[in-house]
Amino acid sequence: MKHTGRLKKILAMTLCIALVSGVGSVLSYKPVKAVSRNFLSYSPTDEDVDQAKKERDAAQRKAEEAEEKVRQLKGEKSELAGELAELKNLSDEQMKQYEEIAEEYAAALIAKREALDQYIKSQETLKAKRIQYSERISIMFAYENKSTLEILLSSKSIAGFFTNLELISLIGDADQQMIDQLTIAMDDAELQSEVALKEAEDMQAIAEQRQAELLELKNRIGVTEEALDRKKSQLSTWQQREDSFKEEADRLDGEIKRLQEEIAAEEERKRREEEERKRQAEQSQKKEATPTPKSSSSSSSSSSSSSSSSSSSKPKGTLTWPYPGDYTVYSGFGTRFHPVYHVYKTHWGVDLGGDYGNPIVAAASGTVIKVEEPVEGQNTGSTNYGNYCIIDHGNGMCTLYGHCRDVYVHVGDSVKAGQTIAECGSTGTSTGPHLHFEVRINGEKVDPVPYLKG
Repeated sequence: MKHTGRLKKILAMTLCIALVSGVGSVLSYKPVKAVSRNFLSYSPTDEDVDQAKKERDAAQRKAEEAEEKVRQLKGEKSELAGELAELKNLSDEQMKQYEEIAEEYAAALIAKREALDQYIKSQETLKAKRIQYSERISIMFAYENKSTLEILLSSKSIAGFFTNLELISLIGDADQQMIDQLTIAMDDAELQSEVALKEAEDMQAIAEQRQAELLELKNRIGVTEEALDRKKSQLSTWQQREDSFKEEADRLDGEIKRLQEEIAAEEERKRREEEERKRQAEQSQKKEATPTPKSSSSSSSSSSSSSSSSSSSKPKGTLTWPYPGDYTVYSGFGTRFHPVYHVYKTHWGVDLGGDYGNPIVAAASGTVIKVEEPVEGQNTGSTNYGNYCIIDHGNGMCTLYGHCRDVYVHVGDSVKAGQTIAECGSTGTSTGPHLHFEVRINGEKVDPVPYLKG
């Protein structure tokens, strides 16, 4: 009996080895392909991040103090106390100016704190991903050279053997996904290092300038009706890029209108050709049936009427939400007053979503009329809209999808409402992953929200 049991085990193991030798290429672990980026070496030091945290906290404290002073300034002069008490002697004109500068000082500190928050968050995410990736590296090396027989001999049972093979195969599939996630974390960290740290630096410079202006105005106490000459802040690097973005949006108005007119003209040409073909076919049939051809104006009139009815304007509230799963508008359409620069900034679309690689879908059926991918497949990079596409939906309506990581469609493609056309990224003038979505009617930018389904 003992020999019989042992023989069964040997036969079972032999059978398994035979089976595995036939399917080993499918089940065996395959480490992911080599990548060119050194994921383990890139990252600011912990000291750099700690320093950023200290600067953020200091900016927060100063902002709170500045906001409290602004609240006091907005009260009556007689209520001013402490270091603000001496301001009672400022003229009304000077007092108004002091209050305005104090508000800009607080706004600059808040902007600095928000920028550093973005930077710190991106660096901490990258650090966590690097640790996760390092742990996976050890597993990859542990299984890379392990043969099927070694896996079989190390398994406690036949079922365990096949379970191990399946797990190893799944690990191999997951490695590529992990590298993609790590690439996203690195790209975002680089973006925030470029954008957020520069913005924080610009805001600090403005805060210092405002502080100097407040001191200078304080020193002018008692000088009747003499106001401080304001020094205009130079726009930060990012604000300048936003201005360039606005210029590109305005330029696209004319190009989109031209493309829509070309499409409409082509559709009209095809319609006329089809009508002429039908008319000639009808005349040919009538000639065969009777020597006296009848007028075909009735048919032509009917076709023209049908075409006219199909060109009715598109009702509002019918567009599919282009970023599935997240129905929040993070930044709306319209003009807003900048608290630091005291200039009006216009946002020509709405910002939706916020995760790299998430799908973006067509808001309605239509034809792709423009695709631009200056940094195809990248998470960040380029200027203005970055990677984007525009879809014409007929009747003068088109939609634009900006800041994409990848665009899947090409010019001339017909798409259906809800069809995946791109994936979310942060290319162009963008400080983080999101979809910038625009609606244009006859070339004019309009608020997309009323056109979207509730």
